[in-house]
Amino acid sequence: MRTVSSLLPSYGFSAGQMDTANNIAAWREATSTFFDVDELAAGEAAPFAADVVSYALGSVLLGSARASGQRFRRSAETIARSGVDHIILQLYVTGGYTGVAGSRPIRVDAGDLCVLDLAQTLETRATPFENVTMVVPRPMFDARLLQVEDLHGLVLPGDGALAPLLARHFGALFDLAPRLGIDECQAVVDGTISLISACLRGELERRDADRSVTAEASLLRVRQYIEAQLSSPELSADAVALHFGLSRASLYRLFAPIGGIADYIRSRRLHRAFFDLASTGSRNLRISEVARRWQLGTDAHFTRLFKAAYGITPRTARDAALLGLRHRPAHGSDAASPLSRWMRGIAAPRTGE
Repeated sequence: MRTVSSLLPSYGFSAGQMDTANNIAAWREATSTFFDVDELAAGEAAPFAADVVSYALGSVLLGSARASGQRFRRSAETIARSGVDHIILQLYVTGGYTGVAGSRPIRVDAGDLCVLDLAQTLETRATPFENVTMVVPRPMFDARLLQVEDLHGLVLPGDGALAPLLARHFGALFDLAPRLGIDECQAVVDGTISLISACLRGELERRDADRSVTAEASLLRVRQYIEAQLSSPELSADAVALHFGLSRASLYRLFAPIGGIADYIRSRRLHRAFFDLASTGSRNLRISEVARRWQLGTDAHFTRLFKAAYGITPRTARDAALLGLRHRPAHGSDAASPLSRWMRGIAAPRTGE
């Protein structure tokens, strides 16, 4: 890792400069915050090999990887153990993968750009590949897109217009990163996220052509208000309708395309509760405290809701987070991958407000 004057921090390793065992160890550490990996180079004639180059661009991370085939998994336990809540975009230059993102089948080929939500599950099998990955804190998309959760498993095809456009932008950004100063980062990142958001919004709108622009703008404002009020016991459909001067019928119609307002509020509260349990301070946090903080009822009711949403209990999520904390190298340790430290640094999970 290096930091030169005002230039961006960078990190990487090359299979050509280490033996296979050390290369595998470096790869596992670099990917541990994102995925559990196994079946490395299974069925391939050559031994496993991986090269990584990455940059910390202020509030986002940008990296390039070349690796042998393998299986990637992100279970509910992995999510809790890693304790990070980000959106990642991956442009596949070569190779690809098939699998399931959440409950959605996914296939990515060379030239495609895929979007993954690290708060949701994933299981894929990749061929040998080269990709460019951008890691973006969720709030940067929350402010620009209506339903960020819908992005998980979204694929922009390489034979369309949007993926090649973003591919050229990613390529230029990656080429310029070694010469980019820290003071230039914010403007570059803001412009990049605005471009990405516009492309993703266009794809989501194409898939949901019935939703009007006016309804989308209204829903975004209401959703942002709800996000700021999630810990309030006063938050309800009636309170939201009153705040925005809407009738109950109008509010319900607005939220009908995304499952209804009550389900939406509950899912966002559960999301916050999940990352409270996955935070570094969860060892001293009682499950009942989390339930109260996010207005999720009694311990038993909270446990039922949580297990229905994530497939594990709140206690299992907290235990997984504590396991990850025990196995996590100390801050600043040479054994800790800079990627893991950067991931936790750009947007720590939100706790009660």
